[in-house]
Amino acid sequence: MATGLDSRLIQPELLDHLPPDDPRAIGSRRDLIWINSLMFQHAIMSSLLKASVRDGSIRILEVGSGDGAFMLSVARRLAAKWIDVELVMLDQVDLITDRRRADFAALGWRVETVTDNVFDWIAKPGGAAYDVVSANLFLHHFSDAALKILFEALRRLAP
Repeated sequence: MATGLDSRLIQPELLDHLPPDDPRAIGSRRDLIWINSLMFQHAIMSSLLKASVRDGSIRILEVGSGDGAFMLSVARRLAAKWIDVELVMLDQVDLITDRRRADFAALGWRVETVTDNVFDWIAKPGGAAYDVVSANLFLHHFSDAALKILFEALRRLAP
């Protein structure tokens, strides 16, 4: 018996077509913070990273980083143990404020922001390897074919 879960309906992302200061974009980002909280995403991601990533110098790529609120919450949970972290935050709109950068810096995390379309960015040559590639509330916007391209490229970045 077929269910609604047998197929996905890909919808354009509202945030992709609105200026960052549009009230609808601000509201949408606020909703994402609530969704992450309701789904315990911060705790789940922190636990997975603690269990799966070796200690030492760590490089993280966050794809679809948005305003950085999600990863900052994760960083706060990991900062006591993870003291040498380089975080690359990739999004097609740079929403990382100076305050957010300072919050990461206070934890000892070094942040680099990259403003680019993920598919354009992964097509560029070079790039250092990452220990972790993270994508939160991001992948559901892409077709299966696009996800295959994305995952193959990201796998090369995080062997």
